[in-house]
Amino acid sequence: MRLADKSQVATAFGRAAHSYDTAATVQKTVADALMAQLTAQVPLDQACVLDAGCGTGYISHALKIRGAAHVTALDLSDAMLTQAMLKASAHDYVQGDIESLPLPSDAFDAVISSLAVQWCHDLPRALSELVRVLKPGGRLYVATLADPTLHELKQAWQAVDDAQHVVDFLPVANIESAAEGLGRTVRCHHYCEILTFSGIFPLLKSLQGIGATAIDRTHKGLMGKAQLQTLARAYPQHATGLPLSYYVTEIVIIK
Repeated sequence: MRLADKSQVATAFGRAAHSYDTAATVQKTVADALMAQLTAQVPLDQACVLDAGCGTGYISHALKIRGAAHVTALDLSDAMLTQAMLKASAHDYVQGDIESLPLPSDAFDAVISSLAVQWCHDLPRALSELVRVLKPGGRLYVATLADPTLHELKQAWQAVDDAQHVVDFLPVANIESAAEGLGRTVRCHHYCEILTFSGIFPLLKSLQGIGATAIDRTHKGLMGKAQLQTLARAYPQHATGLPLSYYVTEIVIIK
């Protein structure tokens, strides 16, 4: 399995920091669904909340304006944190890696992490760290991407060359296994969001716009016109356009 390189993840999301909010259609949909779980179950006015993998602060800002007692925004990308700070999204801002959180144990009433842990190399460790910083009885809300996310794009690239252009996402069973033993899993929900694009260029642009282009590549360089045409011809076509599927797994754990 080929995973995203962390330094490339931070760089890719950093480059996308200014365009992220306008491009992140699926990200906002998933975040809203995850926040709905949190706000229905956690008294925000009494809660210290960590937004792990906060990006530009979409979740942090929403929780803050809804009256959360204290919101800490954490991200691997300094550029993303800067965007979050410019919007005054949280009360505190921390640059750090989810797999090694620079935060004390038993510190938060709730931790929320939406579409971030799929970039981690060791998912069990990442989830363990997120649970570690929870207070006893605290709740962890995680949404992540599972296989076969972006399968249409992966299939089309196979007609272009033998290089890997799409990050491998973990099977649902592996994600569920990573959550075992960390607390009481009270929710494990799977669903699919499908975006449709008018052509291959806007589809690829959407991925660049959210920073989701980081992979440990042995094949580098700009895509030529011939490659782009081959990719477009090979891409699965629907009557409404080119589909791009995101398979989401949502997990809630009580420590």
